[in-house]
Amino acid sequence: MLPSYNTTAFHLCLLLLIALSGCNSSNTPEIPLAPVAGTVMADGEPVVKAMVTFFPNGDTIGKPSFGLTDETGHYELNFVDDRKGCLPGKHLVTISKFAQPDGSPFPKDMAPEMQTANGIEHIPARFSSSQQTKLYAEVSAEGGQFPFEISLK
Repeated sequence: MLPSYNTTAFHLCLLLLIALSGCNSSNTPEIPLAPVAGTVMADGEPVVKAMVTFFPNGDTIGKPSFGLTDETGHYELNFVDDRKGCLPGKHLVTISKFAQPDGSPFPKDMAPEMQTANGIEHIPARFSSSQQTKLYAEVSAEGGQFPFEISLK
C-alpha cells in the first residue's frame, strides 16, 4: 500500500527541519580578534571624532576594523561584526575626519547625500586615503596599543 499524501508531506517537513537545524550561526567558527586601542594626536593635540581604520594588508586576509576617537584622541577598534578587536597581522591604517567645514559633526537628521555635498576631509590624504597613507601596524595575537602622531601642516 502506498503512503498517504499527509504522511509523505510530514516526512518531507521533518527532513527539512532536521537539515535546517544545523544552519544556525552558532556553528559558524568565530574569527579570533586581538584587542587594539591607541590615541591619535595631530601636532601635539588630540584628534577628536576621527575614524581610525585598520585594513588587512599583505598576507593578512579579512575585513577591516575601525574605531572613533574621543575627546582625548583615544580609540578602540571594533570588527565589522561589532565585536571588539582586530584581526592579528599586518594592516594599512587610515585616519579620517569627514565633517562640516568648521570641523563639527553633521546633524543626526542630515541626509547622507547632503553630508557628502557639504562635508570636507580634515585630515591630509597622506593619512586619510587608503591609496596614499604610509601608516602601517602589525597586530600580534595579544593586540596592543597603537598611538599615531600626525601633522595637519
